[in-house]
Amino acid sequence: ERETAAGVVQLGVYWTRESWELARSAYVADLDADPDSPAVFVRWLVRAIEQHTVRTPAERAAVGEQMPDQAAGRGTSRGHRVGQDIIDAIEEAIVADRRELGRVVSRSRFVLEAVTAAAGAARERRGRALPPPPRQLANRPPRPSRRN
Repeated sequence: ERETAAGVVQLGVYWTRESWELARSAYVADLDADPDSPAVFVRWLVRAIEQHTVRTPAERAAVGEQMPDQAAGRGTSRGHRVGQDIIDAIEEAIVADRRELGRVVSRSRFVLEAVTAAAGAARERRGRALPPPPRQLANRPPRPSRRN
C-alpha cells in the first residue's frame, strides 16, 4: 500500500471478475435493503472488512471454505483508499488465523472472504437473489427515503 494524506493508504486487492461482480451486487442491494449501509462503495467495503476482522478465526475459515480457489479465475488489481487502521486490522486477523489455525491468506483473499460474507448478509436482508451488478457504480447513488 502507499501512504497518502492523514493515515489513508491504498489497499491493493486482486479481484476476480466473479468477486468484483459479487461486491458490486451486494453493495447495490444494501443501498435499498439496509438503511445503515454506506452510500459509497469503498465505505461499504470497509464495513465488510471490519465485520470480518471481528469474526473468530474459525468463523473466517468457514467463510473461506465456501469460496472457490482464487486462482481459478482471471481478474484485476484495484486500489481502494482506506485508513491505516483497516490495514492493521486485516493484518492482525491474518496473524490470528495463522497462529490459531495455521491458515495463511493474503490481504486480497481476506478482503474477498469479507465480501463473500457481506454478500451473504445482503442476500438475507433482501430476501431474494442479489441484483445484477451495475456496469459502473454511481458516485452518489440515490437512496430510498427514510420516511415511513
